[in-house]
Amino acid sequence: MAEKDTMDREKMGIILSDFLNIIASDDKSTIHGAFLQALVQIYNGITFSKTIPSSIFNFPLDDHSVSDIIGQMKKKLQRYVPLCMTSLNNPITYLLDELICNIQQHAQTDNGIAYIDYNSTSNSIEIIIADEGITIYGSYISAQKHIDILGDSDASALNLAQSGYSVKNLPDTENRGYGISSNMRMVVDGLKGEFAVLSGNALMVQFPGRKEILSLPPMIDFKGTMVIVRFSATVPNDFDFYKYIS
Repeated sequence: MAEKDTMDREKMGIILSDFLNIIASDDKSTIHGAFLQALVQIYNGITFSKTIPSSIFNFPLDDHSVSDIIGQMKKKLQRYVPLCMTSLNNPITYLLDELICNIQQHAQTDNGIAYIDYNSTSNSIEIIIADEGITIYGSYISAQKHIDILGDSDASALNLAQSGYSVKNLPDTENRGYGISSNMRMVVDGLKGEFAVLSGNALMVQFPGRKEILSLPPMIDFKGTMVIVRFSATVPNDFDFYKYIS
């Protein structure tokens, strides 16, 4: 394994380890079951696997690199699950483009980290997009957007983001939130999957039938934002991609 791949793997492993520790540290949370198991599987795959090709991408945030990394991630899935990419190409492209471009536009950092893989045991696609930027709360403050309702916590910022309050300055993008609200609805409501966001010292998890936004203990403060998404590679019969991008 090349030195760069090793560093990327270790860095993503540390980030995901922090995420798992945060979940475990809050005994009041009801986050458990299949989603937590999936996180453990992803973490173990990143940290301990020495035989599979690296699923981790560390990339600069210039326009060319963002476009290239989205292409590489889709190509990886195409190689392992070509049939599912026929029906999931548009949703995955939209998901990756929104989340990665939001890092580029708002996180005020030079690099992003992405992970994508197909879990054959659960027939699911697993995606992580992470940065070490100014957090979602910091993005609202930097853009001076919705300050009157923002509050003073990372949890309140996550609540605004999932409710569709944009940090962008264009009026016709107000319904797109931080790239979270529309993607969350598509993943959870449309694809019946799971969607989690860790930013600062707040954690949001949503999957069918459950949503939580947790303010975490003060000693837990993730310097950046991480989105973890998991959904079945088998698309529900009633899924309509265009319903979630209008």
